[in-house]
Parts: sequence; structure tokens; C-alpha cells
Amino acid sequence: MRRTMTIMPIAVLAVLMTAAVWLPPVEAGSELLRLAADPRYHGPFEEKFTALEPPGTVIYDKTVFVPRNANVLYLTMSTTGDAHGGAASCFTALVDGVFFNAGGQGAARCALGGTQSVPGWVTLLKVPDAASANCNDGGGGGGDCHDNSIKYEWCTPIKRGPHRVEVRMATDTAGQNVFIEQAFFYVDASRIKSGSACGATARPPRDDDDDDD
Repeated sequence: MRRTMTIMPIAVLAVLMTAAVWLPPVEAGSELLRLAADPRYHGPFEEKFTALEPPGTVIYDKTVFVPRNANVLYLTMSTTGDAHGGAASCFTALVDGVFFNAGGQGAARCALGGTQSVPGWVTLLKVPDAASANCNDGGGGGGDCHDNSIKYEWCTPIKRGPHRVEVRMATDTAGQNVFIEQAFFYVDASRIKSGSACGATARPPRDDDDDDD
């Protein structure tokens, strides 16, 4: 069988080579490095719940190793959940025992007894406990509306080496349970060479930061 060969015109080849020369270089280490990807609470009728106010209970705990070409750490939670009696589901993430982000909250802030905001925590689910039961899917009152999407991502500047990350869950109303199930947790790292890194100034790169271990 005869095959017909197509020869690329010299002009087209020249254009492609010129474009390659002018493409901006990719920063070494700027790609997202996935350090962990963990499912939790996926078994039949398996879920995690707590009726404790902050500091609540641990729902994810992992030690990861951040490579030298990364200076920012990300923790992502993707799950579904519900709450009883109009309670708010509150979450925080820590790295080596310190909040990823210790700032305040917005209008739907996690609060102790509904009065005192808690730095470092964020409210990700709050369904009103209506006088006429709007859900009561599991006997937890009008605010017990099952299977609400919950997704959030934390980030913080980080240094090379092993680091322990945690996610904690709490209720804003003592004695009222909040729940999650079918959860995924992802831990990632990247390199930001200049400018802002999660609200802080990125650490200047060192000459050996792009070397392999």
C-alpha cells in the first residue's frame, strides 16, 4: 500500500517555531500538587456527627509532606450534611494545630449560643427550624433537611516538610446534632513566587527550591 506523505510548508513551520519561542515560561512548581485524596464516611448508614460547640470534633486528620518547591497548602472538603433543630454546622481547618485562616465570619457566623462569634470557624450549613416543619427528615425538627451540599477550601502559606492537617466540625447550639456523610478531603500544594499567598506575602524563592529531593 502506498502512503502519501504531507510535507509541512516552510512558512507554517516558521510560524509555529516563532510562537513556541514567545510562549511565556511556566513557573517551576506553579502546578497544583495533590498530596492526599481521601474519602470518608461512605459506608452504609455511616456518618459523622457532633452536638459539641467549638472546638467540636475531628472529622479529618492526615499528615502530609510538602515538597520544597511549594509554599502554599490547600485543604478542600466536599461532602453532604444536615443539622437538627435549626443548628448551624460549623467547620475549621488546622495545620500543625494552628488555624489555616483565623479571621472572623460573615453574617451567618458560627456563634456560641448564638451570641459569641468564634475566630477561625466558618458556618457552611444553617437551615431554619421553621414553626411548621419544613423537613424533619430524620426526626430532628423542622431544620432537619437531609443531604445539603457542603464545599469549602482553606489555604495558608507553608514550609517544606511534614505537616499535620485537621478538619473539625461543631454545632453552634449545644446539644443539637450536626452531620456529614459521603465526604471527600483533598490536600494540595503549589508554588507562588511573588505577590499574595492566602492573604500573606509569598516567601521569596531560594536558588534550590526547584531541585528535586
